[in-house]
Amino acid sequence: MNLFVTSDKQGSGKTFIIAGLAATMQSLGYSVGYYKPVQTAARNQNGFIASQDVAFIKKIDPNLNAITSYVFQTDAMPMLASEAEKIKIQPEVIVKDFLKLRKNSEIVLVESCGSILTPFSQEMRASDFIIAMKTPVLMIAEPSNEVFENVLATISVAKHMGINVKGIILNKYIKSPHLNIKKLPVLLEAYSGIPIVGIVGYKTNISPSGLIDTILHSVDIETIFDMQIPKLNSLTENN
Repeated sequence: MNLFVTSDKQGSGKTFIIAGLAATMQSLGYSVGYYKPVQTAARNQNGFIASQDVAFIKKIDPNLNAITSYVFQTDAMPMLASEAEKIKIQPEVIVKDFLKLRKNSEIVLVESCGSILTPFSQEMRASDFIIAMKTPVLMIAEPSNEVFENVLATISVAKHMGINVKGIILNKYIKSPHLNIKKLPVLLEAYSGIPIVGIVGYKTNISPSGLIDTILHSVDIETIFDMQIPKLNSLTENN
């Protein structure tokens, strides 16, 4: 099972949710791979340019196979970061790295760098990769007054392209008397036709075991991965 994880905006907590999904599925006995085709705004750590998203994933579960194909320090869309640093992003490299990871993993979680329309290069947008690799999409959204329109617009584009959107996870969700936030889950399902498969509260400094517990109790992973998980009932009971 492969899944392309995107969001309505930067800062919605995609990497946090992906790390939780990956660690949870690994704990349930599945081999999981994490793939970040392009990392922008990368950090310089002791003279080495590293992907902070890969580092976070490995911090949550060191046993996860986590890779990225291109790493840029420039804080811009992948295509623009590539041009700024004069390193050409080659679509065939992205496809090759993904297929290699998929060959060795039962589940591969692909994290977007931007939206499904973000260009990796002049030859490839994220949507081109999704369609070519037949990878369903999971949306992560942070509740706000603008999120309703942003999520619906993204889903509308995805449907028009024939992309399968598996579900929506609302992250950093805080109960609010404001009607826009209070009614958001119901409205998103009604107007998008896509299920809300998880509502995760605002979390800080959470441990790996705490993150797994959060995913187990807040996210419908069987719907997301379209499978029945034999170990799931016993694990949730023990937690």
